[in-house]
Amino acid sequence: MKNWSIIVFTFLAFSSWGQNHNPKELGIGFAIATNPYQFENSTHPTNIFTDQELKTKRTVGNIFPFFYKPDYGLYHFICLKKTKDFYKILINDSESAFIPNDSNFYFQTWDAILLNSSVERILKTDPIRKNHSSESGSIQYDCEFDRFFVTDIIEIRGEYWLAVEFAPKCEEYPTKETKMNYGWIRWRTDKKLLIRIMLLC
Repeated sequence: MKNWSIIVFTFLAFSSWGQNHNPKELGIGFAIATNPYQFENSTHPTNIFTDQELKTKRTVGNIFPFFYKPDYGLYHFICLKKTKDFYKILINDSESAFIPNDSNFYFQTWDAILLNSSVERILKTDPIRKNHSSESGSIQYDCEFDRFFVTDIIEIRGEYWLAVEFAPKCEEYPTKETKMNYGWIRWRTDKKLLIRIMLLC
């Protein structure tokens, strides 16, 4: 029964939160569809190009953005580069392509996305720290599932940290009366994501 519960939770997590697998690059932020609901029927943009001159169209085929849940308003490509003419984006976690910088997409930084999110650690062995330092003491947290609410973001000496608050008694939906704990977690290395981002929680 426990194994079945884990399978159900995992399915709900990925179907509800929308995050695709760990990408090969993290880029500078996201190119986000202005109208993601147009892709609810499994269609994708037709103006995806293989070159920055936007002359050679890519065969559409299977295309998955990093956040892909268009029926919930999520259709976010990782943006590797942004100019006045194009966004260089990451599709299917590993392939770069180009889309026009026009009214069909807009840009948001990682910070802007994270500050509106809940997150969980990909590896529970990554500690929760008392301060934004790998040398800082760790905080005990024995809940089966993470649910951290991001309150601040900082980069210091090449380390990327999130200030988070969390319910010490594992409440999934803490109330205003819940006395929250506070700590810091690393959310990325240069190219590797250390968290899952739960935009719909």
